[in-house]
Amino acid sequence: MKKVVLSIVLVLLAVLSFGKTLTIWIGGQVAELDETWNSVIKGFEQKYGIKVEVQLFGFDTYYDKLVTALQAGKGPDLAFADLGGWVPTFAEKGWLEPMEEQIKGWEGTPQIWPNLWPTVTYKGVRYGLPWYTDCRLLLYNKTMFEQAGLDPDNPPKTWDELLAAAQKITDAKNRIYGYGVSGTKTEHTTLGYMMFLYAAGGKLLTDDYSRAAFNTPEGLKALKFYTDLAKKYGVSPNAVQYHEDDYRNMMAQNRVAMSIGGPWSFPLIEAANPDIVGKYSVALHPYDSQPASVLGGWALVIPKSSPNKEDAWKLAEYLTSFDVWMKWVEEKGGPMPTRMDVCTKSKLANDPKWQVIFKTFPYAVARPPIPQYPQISEQIQIMVQKVLLNELTPEEAIKVAADNVNKILGAK
Repeated sequence: MKKVVLSIVLVLLAVLSFGKTLTIWIGGQVAELDETWNSVIKGFEQKYGIKVEVQLFGFDTYYDKLVTALQAGKGPDLAFADLGGWVPTFAEKGWLEPMEEQIKGWEGTPQIWPNLWPTVTYKGVRYGLPWYTDCRLLLYNKTMFEQAGLDPDNPPKTWDELLAAAQKITDAKNRIYGYGVSGTKTEHTTLGYMMFLYAAGGKLLTDDYSRAAFNTPEGLKALKFYTDLAKKYGVSPNAVQYHEDDYRNMMAQNRVAMSIGGPWSFPLIEAANPDIVGKYSVALHPYDSQPASVLGGWALVIPKSSPNKEDAWKLAEYLTSFDVWMKWVEEKGGPMPTRMDVCTKSKLANDPKWQVIFKTFPYAVARPPIPQYPQISEQIQIMVQKVLLNELTPEEAIKVAADNVNKILGAK
């Protein structure tokens, strides 16, 4: 009799769930992996009997799309949010549902890389579940190195070596370039500048996030070298038009030899050109005075406007579960899971490229986890563009940007 009652209950639960639809918005580079998403989402639908509507957005358009929806109270049930300050920004505005209680009781919480939690925390409360992370490195085409007479197993380690290798590879007449400088008005440009800023011994903000800290000799040196790669030395395609996603695709076609990339790049560059497998690699990005990287990735957040918050959490924990991440890694090999157990127990642990990533990760700094970060990032983008377009000198541009950042932060 008990078995009959249990069966009836299970059938009723399935019937009640049938017809319910969750919406999830996925942004960034990983949004391009639509086949993998279809497979993963299908597993959730079969497990819970809940239909999921997936919408994929490219990085360039996603932020504006998500902000517009959240402002209007019409966001999805679950959404990707960049670990670069989006979560505290949205939480401050009251757009997100706190996840603190769910996270406290979730089995995977101890497995999340500890340095990721501050990126999703606002006033001591966690509003996001880190889903994937990364650290930025030098992504390079080994075939193009060989064609230029360079050792593909000995990528550049310093800025001088980077410039020398890029110049040797560049053949602008044939649209072959050594290094891709991101100069579009997107987050890619901020991240590019930050890679060079920290590699020169500088930093973006003061330790308490109260003032700009990049208007220094180190910050100026980084700005000059980063923009000179495109302007003075001509080793990059038109930097104002392209960013690292474009350069990854150009690298797949043997047109750009080096650019900033990371673990998310692996499945994407191989999808762009399956023949490139084994013909590209990664290394610690060349630096001036110290090794440097920038931590990135995405978190899953539940908008306050969602009418299906409990089910949205089910989807979030399912996507971040050990089994789902192991499936993802086995099929695609990247991006980098936020779960330490997957990183150590999956095939990533024996992959030479991933060994470089794991060694680089300790050098990776996070973008400031403050609500003002998106505005600060915009000022960095404008600064770089003004220099690339010859509208301001590096000295003028960095001063204007620092003054504007201080105004945004309310610094006196």
